[in-house]
Amino acid sequence: MGWLRHLFTRRRRYNELSESIREHLEEKIAYLTDHGMAREQAEHAARREFGNVTRIEERGREVWQWPTVESILADLKYATRQMRKAPGFSVVVVVILALGIGANTTVFSIVDAVILRPLPFAQPQKLVEVKGSEEQHFESSDVSYPDFFDWRVQERSFEHLFSYHDTSETLTGRDRPLRLDGEVVSWEMIPTLGVSPELGRGFSPEDERRGSRVILISNSFWKIQFAGDRSVLGRSISLGGNPYTIIGVMPAGFRFPVTQSKNSFWTTLAVDEDPSEIRPPTVNRGVHFLTVIGRLKPGVTVAQADQEMKALAASLSKQYPETNTRHGSAWVQGELASVLGDTSTLLLVALSAVTLVLLIACGNIANLMLARMRERYREIAMRTALGADRIRIVRQLLLESLLLGIVGGIGGCLLAFICTPAVLRLIGDSVPRAADAGVDLPVLGFALGVSLLSGVVFGMIPALTASKTDLVSTLKEGGYSDIPSHDWLRSIVIVGQVGLGIVLTVGAGLLITSFIKLTRMDEGFTPDHLLTFTFDLPDSAYKDTHPQFYRQYFEKLRALPGVRSAAGAHNLPMTDDLAMIGFENPEHPVPKGQQPTADLTFVSSDYFRTLQVPLLQGREFADSDDMKAPQVMIVNLAFTQQFLPGEDALGKRLKPGATNGIPGGPPLREIVGVVGNIRHFGTQSEMPPAIYLPVSQLPNWCCLRSVIRTSVDPMSLEPAVRQLVSSMDPNLPLTEVRTMDDLLSLQLAQPRFAMILLGSFAGLALLLTMVGLYGVMAYSVSRRAREIGVRLALGAQRSAVMRMVLHDAAVLLLVGISLGVAASFASASVLKTTLYGVNPHDPLVLTVVCISVALTGLLAAYIPSIRAASIDPMKALRSE
Repeated sequence: MGWLRHLFTRRRRYNELSESIREHLEEKIAYLTDHGMAREQAEHAARREFGNVTRIEERGREVWQWPTVESILADLKYATRQMRKAPGFSVVVVVILALGIGANTTVFSIVDAVILRPLPFAQPQKLVEVKGSEEQHFESSDVSYPDFFDWRVQERSFEHLFSYHDTSETLTGRDRPLRLDGEVVSWEMIPTLGVSPELGRGFSPEDERRGSRVILISNSFWKIQFAGDRSVLGRSISLGGNPYTIIGVMPAGFRFPVTQSKNSFWTTLAVDEDPSEIRPPTVNRGVHFLTVIGRLKPGVTVAQADQEMKALAASLSKQYPETNTRHGSAWVQGELASVLGDTSTLLLVALSAVTLVLLIACGNIANLMLARMRERYREIAMRTALGADRIRIVRQLLLESLLLGIVGGIGGCLLAFICTPAVLRLIGDSVPRAADAGVDLPVLGFALGVSLLSGVVFGMIPALTASKTDLVSTLKEGGYSDIPSHDWLRSIVIVGQVGLGIVLTVGAGLLITSFIKLTRMDEGFTPDHLLTFTFDLPDSAYKDTHPQFYRQYFEKLRALPGVRSAAGAHNLPMTDDLAMIGFENPEHPVPKGQQPTADLTFVSSDYFRTLQVPLLQGREFADSDDMKAPQVMIVNLAFTQQFLPGEDALGKRLKPGATNGIPGGPPLREIVGVVGNIRHFGTQSEMPPAIYLPVSQLPNWCCLRSVIRTSVDPMSLEPAVRQLVSSMDPNLPLTEVRTMDDLLSLQLAQPRFAMILLGSFAGLALLLTMVGLYGVMAYSVSRRAREIGVRLALGAQRSAVMRMVLHDAAVLLLVGISLGVAASFASASVLKTTLYGVNPHDPLVLTVVCISVALTGLLAAYIPSIRAASIDPMKALRSE
């Protein structure tokens, strides 16, 4: 650490050296005066004999100096003086950089949390997701329990393999009932993820046996409900009316799935093995709702595991053709890639867009630096004349740029601290893992790197150009010798800015057009004045009385003041819930396993009237459609067009694969109605065929989401609805209370985020480009003042001078727009997965963007053209 001590004590050493030299001089002078020499003569003689004092001091100081470091520190001091000398210029550069770096830092903080940060499990690179798929189509699907059991026994690529699916239960026996989210998993969840419980143990194979009800609880649930009591192991809690034994507490921060931050418990698949059901899901190979995750064995690649699972799926398809024909293949993918889906593409597009904004900002600053260098030619020439070489000058100018870049980076980090929470609110839950984003040390390191890189980008060309200053001509002409390359360099920068601006603006235009089309799509129902909510009926109390409870509940609900109609459905639109079912048509039989499929929804009476779905043929379900009545169904228009083209659907008898609790399998059902198509997802462009079954004829299916159409503000009815449900059963907590408009808005959150983010960047890029164009044209006019003065003196019209300036601007714009359109065509495919109903090469968007950029650019050049036309010829000539 001696060098550090020398660094901070060198000033004292310098002073001691100077004092020692003065003492030697004084001794010599005293000696000479003692021998009769006059004081003044003695001083001159002593200095002549001693030598150049200043040079001796400098050489002495070099013993304690690092020449390179000292030189750089001197350059930094000079760069700081230059910033203070031109405060206006410095502020403009810092603000432009802060905007560009702040935007980059904000987006990178989200990209880091979502894409770059590994999953919070042991060796996350070995975790993969295994999906079922059709052999001919690369479309993933969930897995059935029997298929999973066969995979688990036969596979050889994985150390561990486990399945899971979402669930929710009502916690009772506490101060008030609570609805808890959780997961039903197979016993190998803990070893697969490589995470151990903080207290207790994980699951074992015995915990999957019928009748077993054990549970792992989250750390937050343990602290809130049990105050962190370490004796919680072995206690029993009531979930859905059933007792569960707590066997472990997961560590703080554990979250599985990573997209479900509110999960409070994990239990085993034993809860799905209900002995009262004719065919529980654990033995029903035709029910696919599981997600499967595996940990690869050492030395096994994803591709090898993928090949093995494809072979296993194909083998099961041949072994069970009735259920697995449509699931004859499989697909293995890295778990992180599976979690992110198309989100990674969206975020990388956003990061690319904000990088382009920073490049445009650097182009603006480079132009400002080039213009400012003209004022410093004499200074640079003098430094060259005094012995500074070209490398020394370039280093000095680059340090000035780097200092500006660092200050701009600090401003950008402050901006990122403000903007990141706002962007996260805009994202909501539409981007997985985004909630973990923040401006932390890695993000600050990124900001520092971007700051330094920006300083090099915008400072290199001006530094290299200024270092070529012609010494003789500059000193002769008073410091204003022009370098011919400056004009074409500034023009190239502007052309590049316009091109990049076109790329960003076209992308924003496509996303805006796509979002507008999404908002104008026909949902198939009227979403306003609809309130939705849910509660779960526990099987332990309502297994045999579901129909009676719902009948009384809906009668009371429809009687509430302000309620126009009320209904229930197993899957409501805009809730991400969807089920598919195969069906048989006796008139058009097909081999087992090749039955057509359609979306399936169980609904109550008044469902279509409540949602205001048009009834095209027949009738809706009625309360009289119970178990004693003929079995009925309703289909949508897409169903009739795809499966019954040219036929009268009413009266047709089909057999959907949904059992009604009566032995003998699914019954034949008569189509009694045809309704319009309903869009179940906000980004759904095509309406699939759908089957609707009356829940009153499916007593073994539960539970329903409620929806009411109101004549007042929907949310104003929430207290009345809560009181109604509580009066019927105080152990039924009401959850997910939202309006349908809110649900629709949530569905559009990701497209809205992409549109607003890219639109903001495009607007900022366009603004910076136009400011840059204005600066270049204004600088060009100032440089050509004498030429313009001569033209006007010789009789040129002021309108001709304006046209000349606008023509120069138009040429730059035309070249930049041409390059931008070409780049847009080349990069448009990147946005394909984020667009809905819009061609990535939409000619209308391209035309509108090009015209807008051209008009805006000409407007930016209009003010310099007026200034050029207003030049006084006499003043212009005198100034030269």
